Amino acid sequence: MPPVNPYNKYIKQYQASNINTATPEKLMILLFDGAIQFLMKAKTAIAENNYKERSANIDGARKIIRELMRTIDLENGNDVSKNLFRLYNRMAMDLIKANVQRNSEKIDTVIEDLTNIRWGFQKAIEIQSGVTTLEAALQEQNPVNAEQEAPSSEEGENG
Repeated sequence: MPPVNPYNKYIKQYQASNINTATPEKLMILLFDGAIQFLMKAKTAIAENNYKERSANIDGARKIIRELMRTIDLENGNDVSKNLFRLYNRMAMDLIKANVQRNSEKIDTVIEDLTNIRWGFQKAIEIQSGVTTLEAALQEQNPVNAEQEAPSSEEGENG
């Protein structure tokens, strides 16, 4: 049994305070982070053939995904909300398959999807609060396209 961290009490107090004082937007980001952490632990458990940890962590991530699904207003939403709901549902189903099949690749796919959605929510929050602009977020999202476009615009100015 590993030694008990004497700071666990304070860490838990800090985490509870962080959650209790978080804005709804920050809570969404924390949910994504939590699901991704659960899935990283599940991958480790698969590699270590630890059935109990694998199942517990995949279940934790599925519960978070289900909670994210409950935040979507399907009655008043548009196609984006419906597609997001379907994506969350697919991720939850993929996690069931990953657990049964002990499949890290399915977990990797869900982690990638969650990371991309988290990034989008984070950028939307930053744009809404004025931290960044839509143009800057789009360039950050696809730096290869931004780099490819830059030389052609410079050529037009010089030529």
